[in-house]
Amino acid sequence: MGREEQIRELLDERAARVGPQPTMLATVRDVNTTEATCVLYDAETNLEYYDVRLRPVIDGSESLTVFPKKGSWCLAARIEGTDEWMVLACTVIETWRLEIDDTFIEQNATGLLIRKQNDTLRQALELIIQAVMKIAVIQGTNPDYPKLQQALTKIQNILR
Repeated sequence: MGREEQIRELLDERAARVGPQPTMLATVRDVNTTEATCVLYDAETNLEYYDVRLRPVIDGSESLTVFPKKGSWCLAARIEGTDEWMVLACTVIETWRLEIDDTFIEQNATGLLIRKQNDTLRQALELIIQAVMKIAVIQGTNPDYPKLQQALTKIQNILR
Protein backbone atom coordinates (compact mmCIF):
# COMPACT_ATOMS: atom_id res chain seq x y z
CA MET A 1 0.00 0.00 0.00
CA GLY A 2 1.37 3.39 -0.99
CA ARG A 3 1.83 6.36 1.31
CA GLU A 4 -1.19 8.19 -0.18
CA GLU A 5 -3.45 5.21 0.41
CA GLN A 6 -2.23 4.91 4.02
CA ILE A 7 -2.96 8.60 4.64
CA ARG A 8 -6.44 8.28 3.12
CA GLU A 9 -7.18 5.17 5.17
CA LEU A 10 -6.06 6.87 8.40
CA LEU A 11 -8.15 9.96 7.61
CA ASP A 12 -11.19 7.76 6.91
CA GLU A 13 -10.71 5.94 10.22
CA ARG A 14 -10.37 9.19 12.18
CA ALA A 15 -13.39 10.76 10.43
CA ALA A 16 -15.48 7.65 11.18
CA ARG A 17 -14.73 8.06 14.90
CA VAL A 18 -15.94 11.66 14.89
CA GLY A 19 -19.10 11.20 12.82
CA PRO A 20 -20.81 9.22 10.09
CA GLN A 21 -19.41 8.92 6.61
CA PRO A 22 -20.53 11.82 4.36
CA THR A 23 -20.78 9.62 1.23
CA MET A 24 -21.34 5.99 0.33
CA LEU A 25 -21.10 3.80 -2.74
CA ALA A 26 -24.05 1.41 -2.83
CA THR A 27 -26.21 -0.67 -5.17
CA VAL A 28 -29.80 0.17 -6.04
CA ARG A 29 -32.32 -2.31 -4.64
CA ASP A 30 -35.54 -0.50 -5.62
CA VAL A 31 -36.71 2.78 -7.20
CA ASN A 32 -39.94 4.66 -6.41
CA THR A 33 -40.58 6.98 -9.36
CA THR A 34 -43.67 8.52 -7.75
CA GLU A 35 -41.84 9.56 -4.57
CA ALA A 36 -38.48 10.19 -6.35
CA THR A 37 -36.68 7.93 -3.88
CA CYS A 38 -34.81 4.66 -3.94
CA VAL A 39 -33.50 1.93 -1.66
CA LEU A 40 -29.72 1.50 -1.56
CA TYR A 41 -27.70 -1.40 -0.21
CA ASP A 42 -24.22 -0.75 1.18
CA ALA A 43 -22.27 -4.02 1.01
CA GLU A 44 -19.49 -2.60 3.19
CA THR A 45 -21.82 -2.12 6.18
CA ASN A 46 -24.42 -4.70 5.07
CA LEU A 47 -27.18 -2.09 5.56
CA GLU A 48 -30.12 -0.97 3.43
CA TYR A 49 -30.96 2.72 3.22
CA TYR A 50 -34.61 3.51 2.53
CA ASP A 51 -36.10 6.70 1.06
CA VAL A 52 -32.83 7.88 -0.46
CA ARG A 53 -33.72 11.02 -2.43
CA LEU A 54 -33.23 11.28 -6.17
CA ARG A 55 -33.38 15.09 -5.96
CA PRO A 56 -32.33 17.33 -3.08
CA VAL A 57 -35.71 18.85 -2.20
CA ILE A 58 -38.91 16.84 -2.39
CA ASP A 59 -41.63 19.49 -2.49
CA GLY A 60 -43.68 18.68 -5.58
CA SER A 61 -41.39 20.72 -7.86
CA GLU A 62 -39.28 18.62 -10.14
CA SER A 63 -36.64 20.31 -12.33
CA LEU A 64 -34.16 17.49 -13.18
CA THR A 65 -34.50 13.96 -11.83
CA VAL A 66 -32.37 10.93 -12.73
CA PHE A 67 -33.82 7.49 -11.95
CA PRO A 68 -31.12 4.82 -11.52
CA LYS A 69 -31.58 1.27 -12.76
CA LYS A 70 -32.04 -1.52 -10.21
CA GLY A 71 -28.73 -3.25 -9.56
CA SER A 72 -26.62 -0.29 -10.65
CA TRP A 73 -24.10 1.46 -8.44
CA CYS A 74 -24.83 4.88 -6.95
CA LEU A 75 -22.81 7.45 -5.10
CA ALA A 76 -24.95 8.98 -2.37
CA ALA A 77 -24.22 11.87 -0.03
CA ARG A 78 -25.58 12.58 3.42
CA ILE A 79 -27.76 15.71 3.45
CA GLU A 80 -26.35 18.34 5.84
CA GLY A 81 -25.33 15.97 8.63
CA THR A 82 -28.76 14.34 8.90
CA ASP A 83 -29.62 10.67 8.45
CA GLU A 84 -31.10 11.46 5.02
CA TRP A 85 -29.26 10.62 1.81
CA MET A 86 -29.39 11.78 -1.81
CA VAL A 87 -28.10 10.08 -4.95
CA LEU A 88 -25.41 12.16 -6.65
CA ALA A 89 -24.49 9.86 -9.55
CA CYS A 90 -25.20 6.35 -10.81
CA THR A 91 -23.61 3.91 -13.24
CA VAL A 92 -26.81 3.09 -15.19
CA ILE A 93 -29.77 5.42 -15.71
CA GLU A 94 -33.24 3.96 -16.30
CA THR A 95 -34.98 7.31 -16.97
CA TRP A 96 -34.21 11.01 -16.76
CA ARG A 97 -36.82 13.73 -16.52
CA LEU A 98 -36.67 17.52 -16.83
CA GLU A 99 -39.55 19.84 -16.03
CA ILE A 100 -39.49 23.61 -16.62
CA ASP A 101 -42.82 25.39 -16.12
CA ASP A 102 -45.26 23.64 -18.50
CA THR A 103 -42.50 21.96 -20.54
CA PHE A 104 -41.68 18.31 -19.84
CA ILE A 105 -38.83 16.23 -21.30
CA GLU A 106 -38.31 12.57 -20.41
CA GLN A 107 -36.15 9.82 -21.88
CA ASN A 108 -36.04 6.11 -21.20
CA ALA A 109 -35.57 2.94 -23.29
CA THR A 110 -38.88 3.50 -25.11
CA GLY A 111 -37.77 6.87 -26.49
CA LEU A 112 -37.72 10.60 -25.92
CA LEU A 113 -40.82 12.57 -24.94
CA ILE A 114 -40.87 16.34 -25.41
CA ARG A 115 -44.13 17.95 -24.34
CA LYS A 116 -45.30 21.53 -23.86
CA GLN A 117 -48.74 21.72 -22.31
CA ASN A 118 -50.72 19.08 -24.30
CA ASP A 119 -48.57 19.09 -27.46
CA THR A 120 -45.67 16.71 -28.11
CA LEU A 121 -42.86 17.05 -30.62
CA ARG A 122 -43.77 13.66 -32.09
CA GLN A 123 -47.36 14.77 -32.75
CA ALA A 124 -46.17 17.94 -34.48
CA LEU A 125 -43.68 16.12 -36.72
CA GLU A 126 -46.22 13.43 -37.60
CA LEU A 127 -48.74 16.11 -38.64
CA ILE A 128 -46.15 17.80 -40.87
CA ILE A 129 -45.22 14.53 -42.60
CA GLN A 130 -48.87 13.48 -43.00
CA ALA A 131 -49.67 16.86 -44.57
CA VAL A 132 -46.72 16.70 -46.98
CA MET A 133 -47.62 13.12 -48.00
CA LYS A 134 -50.98 14.37 -49.30
CA ILE A 135 -49.40 16.92 -51.64
CA ALA A 136 -49.91 16.09 -55.30
CA VAL A 137 -47.93 18.21 -57.74
CA ILE A 138 -49.36 18.70 -61.23
CA GLN A 139 -46.21 20.20 -62.73
CA GLY A 140 -42.85 19.40 -61.21
CA THR A 141 -41.79 16.71 -58.78
CA ASN A 142 -44.01 15.09 -56.18
CA PRO A 143 -42.67 14.61 -52.66
CA ASP A 144 -40.53 11.53 -52.16
CA TYR A 145 -43.22 9.45 -50.41
CA PRO A 146 -40.96 6.50 -49.44
CA LYS A 147 -38.54 8.93 -47.75
CA LEU A 148 -41.40 10.65 -45.96
CA GLN A 149 -42.65 7.28 -44.73
CA GLN A 150 -39.11 6.39 -43.65
CA ALA A 151 -38.84 9.72 -41.77
CA LEU A 152 -42.20 9.07 -40.08
CA THR A 153 -41.06 5.60 -38.98
CA LYS A 154 -37.81 7.02 -37.57
CA ILE A 155 -39.68 9.76 -35.68
CA GLN A 156 -42.02 7.16 -34.20
CA ASN A 157 -39.00 5.05 -33.21
CA ILE A 158 -37.09 7.88 -31.53
CA LEU A 159 -39.89 9.95 -30.01
CA ARG A 160 -42.83 8.93 -27.92
